[in-house]
Amino acid sequence: MKIIFFTLFTILLLLVITWQFPTEKPIKKEITKEIIKNQYEIPRTLRYSFNLKNTGNQLIKKAEFWTQAPVKQTATQKVIQIKTSHPYKILTDNLDNQTLHFELTNIPPYATRQINITTELKLSQTTNPTPKKLEYLKEEPLIQISHPDIQSVAKKLKNNKKPLATTEKIYKWVAKHIQYAGYIAENRGALYALHQKRGDCTEYMYLFTALARANGIPARGIAGYIYKKDSILKPQDYHNWAEFYLDGKWHLVDPQNNVFMEKQSDYIVMQILSSKEKTSRFWASDER
Repeated sequence: MKIIFFTLFTILLLLVITWQFPTEKPIKKEITKEIIKNQYEIPRTLRYSFNLKNTGNQLIKKAEFWTQAPVKQTATQKVIQIKTSHPYKILTDNLDNQTLHFELTNIPPYATRQINITTELKLSQTTNPTPKKLEYLKEEPLIQISHPDIQSVAKKLKNNKKPLATTEKIYKWVAKHIQYAGYIAENRGALYALHQKRGDCTEYMYLFTALARANGIPARGIAGYIYKKDSILKPQDYHNWAEFYLDGKWHLVDPQNNVFMEKQSDYIVMQILSSKEKTSRFWASDER
């Protein structure tokens, strides 16, 4: 899993940001084992908080803070409501990633402001139709689809008649041949995973994506969390997996956890990854 430091310290801002874990509350609702057939009918509540501390001896007249919210709508999730302790603006990029923008005023020296966020989602046990993005066939800095070694493995795994069979072979190959190495701070990419046969969830994601794209199957990286019930987001749970596009739908693949086109309602998408978009989970600035 690729996560930034739990505490972010900016020298120019003299502002410290830390995760704040809300108090656990009993889960309000039970999800039955009965298969829910309709779209987006599984309710899920997520909560997370941040402490912003002025570590300097001067008043911060205005500070700005940005953090991720779950992606508004994917093949398996839909955001119903976002509630926060402070007013915010919501920013959406061209991949439908959502960022919450907060403005805080007059933070005294050494004082702390806490931002609390609650999101209400509806999830689906089945994959719903979604539009395709053609750029998910292209090479990116960490998805080296044109490299001969990537091309060679992709060719061996291709089923010329059945794209679904190709993706399943890629998934099984990555799950079998890559050894989980624990958290690695730096994103190494598909070629590193292929050559070293090791990595964390990010390398599993990149290698699957590269091999799928090399076979002409749109694929992309995803960042988020895996929670089976209402939960408080914990930074150490941040995870990467992949999706591939087939028959009008994006399908879930998590080679590190041996998951292929199942358990969709356990996965919370916080960001659809792209080399063109900002990938930080939170950041801050002030006017001093």
